[in-house]
Amino acid sequence: MKNETLASIAKKVGRKVIGGTGEENFKDISIDSRTLKPKDVFVALKGHYKDGHDYVKQAEEKGASAFVIEKDISLGRPYILVDDCYEFLDNLGTQNRKQFKGNVIGITGSNGKTTTKDIIYTLLSSEGHCHRTKGNKNNHIGVPLTLASLQEFNAYAVIEIGTNSPGEINKLSAKVLPDIALITNAVSSHLEKLKSKGKVAEEKSNILKHLKENGTAILPRDSEFYSYWKEKCGTKRIITFGSNENSDIFLSNIETNFSKDQISFNLNSPQKTIHCVMNGIAIHNSMNACSALAVCFALNIDLEKISKTLRNVVYPSRRMEVHKALRGALVIDDSYNANPDSMKKSLDVLGDLTDKKRIFIAGEMAELGKDQVYYHEKICKYADGKVEEFLCIGKLWKEGLSHIPKIGKSFSSKVELLDYINTNISKESIILVKGSRSTGMDFIADELKV
Repeated sequence: MKNETLASIAKKVGRKVIGGTGEENFKDISIDSRTLKPKDVFVALKGHYKDGHDYVKQAEEKGASAFVIEKDISLGRPYILVDDCYEFLDNLGTQNRKQFKGNVIGITGSNGKTTTKDIIYTLLSSEGHCHRTKGNKNNHIGVPLTLASLQEFNAYAVIEIGTNSPGEINKLSAKVLPDIALITNAVSSHLEKLKSKGKVAEEKSNILKHLKENGTAILPRDSEFYSYWKEKCGTKRIITFGSNENSDIFLSNIETNFSKDQISFNLNSPQKTIHCVMNGIAIHNSMNACSALAVCFALNIDLEKISKTLRNVVYPSRRMEVHKALRGALVIDDSYNANPDSMKKSLDVLGDLTDKKRIFIAGEMAELGKDQVYYHEKICKYADGKVEEFLCIGKLWKEGLSHIPKIGKSFSSKVELLDYINTNISKESIILVKGSRSTGMDFIADELKV
């Protein structure tokens, strides 16, 4: 944060700096003492289980330049005393958004938000100074935190907007007020609270309510909800993307080169067809790139020039990461999260690797509501013919395994599964690990890596 001083942010929220001149510069705003960097301002949020004020000393030792606190405690560095640290972030974010003159891109969707956000960030960073959501901090804390770190010198801001309950996207989008609103997709996810795929699509549509009057909506032409979202846009400008040739920006000739860890595809726009290459083996990232390039098209950026930047994209962790594994095998760590649609995409990746012994390790999918058994059964059926072994943990797979008795196997624990894997893989094996975050499948992925 090059231009801000402690006094300038205090002024925005109607407060004063205590114990300093206020002219102190700082790098960023942090809410986590574990990831805090020297010269950051530490905001002591109170959570359900932990109070940030208990970590002030730790933050001070790690080099925090100043603090935002609710308790007037003894500190050797400047601080801003507030009534509520959450309100501080919210108010600062609101003021920053009001003053921001650059382009704000808001992203929502069931799958691909974080990866697409990082692709857009990489592309736009080649054009000007770009701000983005850190990691996947896309909720009622993460969105205000992202806006609170927004600076006037930024040319672009790419902000991820998530949800797991009705109304959340509406509230967060009202803070973001995007100039460009991108919906990646709407699939069966968070059904415990959102109830149905139609309700998921309705929740995603709320970002369009808060799109600037002269803004642009980027919509997936392949989605069954495209017409619904198009109607929600009214007279606002729409740019479509997808594999459908009626899209403004569409993909063709998608190929994966596993040995080079690359994907290639043709990007077709109203101007020309461009051949694109990007790192990774997840074929669905070509669609994430397509939506990102549609954002660039909306900003009147030369697609042929900026598409070369795709080679610089660094993906978020635990999303289709390829590692060497035990006994000369390979493991694909896709353990970050899962829903039925992303499970299918992961199985599609394995399905193309016909020269390997393909092993899929699956944890349960969370937040699927009353139809959770049905969705797990559907994935088992989908796996038939795509893998040689389908190994899983969790009771929700029981019904599905009856459809794949030759390849399906259930385990009572991760240790039991690992014991089986360790004695049944070879250099011909490729193992993909996936499951909802709550299942902790990253443990299995890490145990397999060498």
